[in-house]
This record gives sequence, C-alpha cells and structure tokens, in this order.
Amino acid sequence: MIDPNRHSNIAFLVGYLILFYLLGLMFWEYLSSIIFAGILAGTFLPLNRIFIKKFKISQNLSALIVCLIIIASVFVPAVFLAIRLGEEAYHLYLTTSAYVNEETLNSMMFQEGWMQKTLRKIFQLMSLDYNAISLKNLILDSLKNASTVMINIVNDWLSNIIAFIIQFIIMVVVIFAFLVDGEKIKKFVLDLSPLPDDEEELVLEKFNQMNYVTLVGNGIGGVIQGVLAGIGFWVVGIESVFLWTTAMVILAFIPMVGISVIYIPACIYLFIADQTIGSVVLFIYCTVIAVLVENWFKPKFVGNRVKINSTFVFLSIIGGMSVFGIPGIFYGPLIISIFLTFVSLYHKRYSNIPQP
Repeated sequence: MIDPNRHSNIAFLVGYLILFYLLGLMFWEYLSSIIFAGILAGTFLPLNRIFIKKFKISQNLSALIVCLIIIASVFVPAVFLAIRLGEEAYHLYLTTSAYVNEETLNSMMFQEGWMQKTLRKIFQLMSLDYNAISLKNLILDSLKNASTVMINIVNDWLSNIIAFIIQFIIMVVVIFAFLVDGEKIKKFVLDLSPLPDDEEELVLEKFNQMNYVTLVGNGIGGVIQGVLAGIGFWVVGIESVFLWTTAMVILAFIPMVGISVIYIPACIYLFIADQTIGSVVLFIYCTVIAVLVENWFKPKFVGNRVKINSTFVFLSIIGGMSVFGIPGIFYGPLIISIFLTFVSLYHKRYSNIPQP
C-alpha cells in the first residue's frame, strides 16, 4: 500500500530544495554585499545599542544614524582611496620610468660591492642577463604590471558605477535591516538550522568574536602600522607615500608577513641607492612598529576573544583572498573560525577527546 505521507514529504522536500535553488540564483550576485553587510552590522551593533539606551532614541533612528556613520567612515573613504591609489600608481610609474635609466643603474648596480656581486649571482642562477638594459626592463615591467592592476581596479569601479551603486544600496539596506530587526532575522535563520539552540549560539558567538578581531582589532592595528610606517617612508624621502601607506594598512591584516612585504624592499632600495643610514633606520623603525602592534597592541586590544594559531589565520587569509579577492581577508578567518567550532562540536558529540 502506498503511503500518502511519504509522497507528501518527498514532494515537500523537492519543492523546498527547488525554492532554495531559486533563491540562491536570485541573491548569488549580491551574496558578497549581504555577507559584508552582516559583518559591518555586527561590528557596529554595540554603537547602535549605545544610541538606543543612552540617548533614548528609536531603533529606526539609531539604525539610520549608524548607517550614515558607516557610509561616512567606510564607503566614502573606500571610493576616495581607490581613485587616489590609481593616481599614485600612475605617478609612481612615470617617476620611476624617468629615473630608471642606464646611467643611474650603472652607478647603483654595477659597482664592485658585495650587494652587486650577490645580485649578479642571483641573476646567473635565474639565467638572466645582468646588465643595465635587462635590469631596466625588469624594473619597468614590474612597475607597469603593478600600476596596470591598480588602474584597472579603478577603471572597473568607474565603468561599472551603476553596478557599484546597486551593490552599495543593497549593502546599506541590509545593514539597516540587521540593525532594526536583527533578533528576528537571527531567530528566522537559526530556526532553519537542525542544530540544537546551544550549538547555534556557540557558532554565532564564534562568528561575532572573529568578526570583531578581524575587522576591528586587525583594522585598528593595520591603520597604526601603515600610518606610522608611512611617516617613516616620508621622512627618508620615498616617493608615493600614500600608495605605500595604504598597501601596508591592507597587508597588516596578514599575520607573520604584514607590512614587511613593503618596508623590507624599500630598505633594500635605500641601501642600494647608497642611503645606508636611512635604510637601517627605516628597517629598525618599521620592525619595532610591527613587533609592538602584533605582539603587544593586538593581544591587549583583542584580549582572549579568539585563540587560533597564527599559521591557521595566515593560511585562511591567503586562501580567502585567492577565492574571494580582497574580501577574503575577512571571509577566510570567519570560515576557519566556524570550521574549528564545528570540529569542537564534533568532538563533543562523537568523541571522547577532552575539550580545552
């Protein structure tokens, strides 16, 4: 005998999956905006609560004020930075093109010193000709590629201005909705999950903790490192300080590597250019900044919110950037944090492994 309930359940499940698939098609293009809106909303939620409790204003008005603050502090600077970085990259390429010639390369790279001998050996190992022409082409090609990438990013923003505005509006609307109806949205989403309530709350708590560490802790630490190192660049006379400062702010999010990707090559450049004192001073100055921020400021500021091995965080950021681009700086640590939480829940449910 055919069980009507079984057919009904199968039909319901098929319809449910089809609707989920259609919803995914509808929102996939804007998924990144929605996720980032959730990250920003979670970060600014304490500020929203302060406005409501201390200033006794309505939830809608408080959410509107917070959205305006986010626009003023996040989106407007982001647009400005993109345009400014494009200009800086182009200016850097023109300036370096004018400076890098056979005469300057001969005076810098072909004297009889240990640095020049080392470079000659490196070029030999790489089967490259060590002469002024090959060096000039190598330097200019590298700068051209870097400048082209930066300029293309700006051009993409400007050429897709309508798409950017739509994404921007969606993000602000979603942030406003999260701030006003956050608890209702949270309950709706958690009710879809088959996990017990306590495990859902644990996953959400870990998400918020990593969100705070990544966006707030690393963000403030990155600004401190980038700005202070940028001042050092300006003092020693390195061109395009704004470009390098912004790059160091972004790279400071990556543990173990951070701003060293920028300041170490800058120190090598100064050393080759016979600015030995400036090279040594800049290296010591930037290293002290990086060590203090990474090993003192961030642990003090973040506290014991998230305890994840720095290697895991490093790999999650690199992997996140390879998949999601720049947003991967934020998505990668969030994904690894939730994954480790699920591993902990697995051990708790199915294993006798003691929990820390």
